[in-house]
Amino acid sequence: MLSDKASLALLFFGREGAPLMAWPLHNYDVGKKINELINESDAWCEGRCRFVVKKWIKERKDFEDVLSKSPEIDGVVIYILTTSINYNLFYEVIQALGKPTLVLTEPYYSLAWPEIAELMREGYPLISVSSSDREDMIKGLRVLCTYIRLKQKIKTLVVTVPEEASLESLHRHEIYSGDRVYSNTYYSRLKEFLDLIFVSYEELIDAYSSVSDEEAKTTADNLLRRSYWVRENVSLEDLIKAVKIYIALKKLLSKYGAEALGVNCFTIMLKDLNLLPVTPCVAVSLLNDEGIPTACEADLSSLLIQVVFKYLAGRPAWISDPVIDFRDNSIIYAHCTAPTKMKGFTGEPEPYALDTHDESGKPVVVRTKMSLGQVVTITQISPDFSKLYLHINKIIDTPLIDLACRTKIKTLVKNSVKWLWHYNQPLHRVIAYGDWSYELLMLSKLMRLEIQYEPE
Repeated sequence: MLSDKASLALLFFGREGAPLMAWPLHNYDVGKKINELINESDAWCEGRCRFVVKKWIKERKDFEDVLSKSPEIDGVVIYILTTSINYNLFYEVIQALGKPTLVLTEPYYSLAWPEIAELMREGYPLISVSSSDREDMIKGLRVLCTYIRLKQKIKTLVVTVPEEASLESLHRHEIYSGDRVYSNTYYSRLKEFLDLIFVSYEELIDAYSSVSDEEAKTTADNLLRRSYWVRENVSLEDLIKAVKIYIALKKLLSKYGAEALGVNCFTIMLKDLNLLPVTPCVAVSLLNDEGIPTACEADLSSLLIQVVFKYLAGRPAWISDPVIDFRDNSIIYAHCTAPTKMKGFTGEPEPYALDTHDESGKPVVVRTKMSLGQVVTITQISPDFSKLYLHINKIIDTPLIDLACRTKIKTLVKNSVKWLWHYNQPLHRVIAYGDWSYELLMLSKLMRLEIQYEPE
């Protein structure tokens, strides 16, 4: 497994002299400010990165020292502290290092907007933040570290049927063909971020057979004990089987050194409903709670977004199907694989019930009760991998109805007719607690995706 902690260079650009003959002030002490920033910089990382170089770039020899350390640098943070900097050297640093770069500055300290924007237009992996609020800059650093981790490629295990054992052949079944017709561009772009390993469902069944009931009983007991409601035909025996699938999948992840997982559950079950003793839904919920991004239906676009939220937000994300109701302009999101730790991997789990799987009637799924009033980010990547669909809303209800998938949240929009008539493929939307639009705007720039806001 690659390190989750990015190695960064922290470089400062600022004019020196007396008088300074530059903003922010004629007698501004650049060196003192740099020392203050260096002293506080480790706290910016929040455990996501480490600064292997911290240097004031005054002349070319300073940059040569940094360039010699390039192999150990994953990304660059440049802090601009005055106007009238050496722009030629500024350009050279970004161009020669060729690393993902975050440019920071504060109001009245810089006028480098044309230069920064031009570098972004030229396609350099660069984002910038100008703010008097340190938190805005830290958010930029979170985005930079997330992008670096994505570019290292997330080793991803895909459990599927033999006839769909490649990215290009995945989801050829008729239930997927409507919204999962992807292009060669999509295939190549997805592989920029996910290192895919395909294994047959038969390997999962073999791994399941090797797990004893005793190995699964404690986790199954805990699931049952902590639930607030259990459907009458869901038994402890069912839960033990569900946990055995979870343990089997963890064994496969360990065997292949994978950090993320896609299970082509629908295709496997449609091949033969009895191939698996229970659905993998509980396993998907448990793995996501544990910080292992896991996608049902082997939906790899959604899985990539789940990975993003793991590193960007420190929380799982939930794959869902939208339901549109003209009656009250509502969009209801439903699926059977919701995590419970939507507030964060180290946070308190949401309450949950134990239910049956909607489409098959088989046991067993976690039905998570999401928090009313919670702001959510709802997003997806377009099939041509050119856009990131983005919508911010609020949970107003968690409907309890047997129709459709078990976990449901209800949101309101201004015009549900517009939603239906202008809905963008694919079907699934990925949901995370919180408003992450600021961070996703920056991340989309690095990932070469255009933000497309979906209707309010």
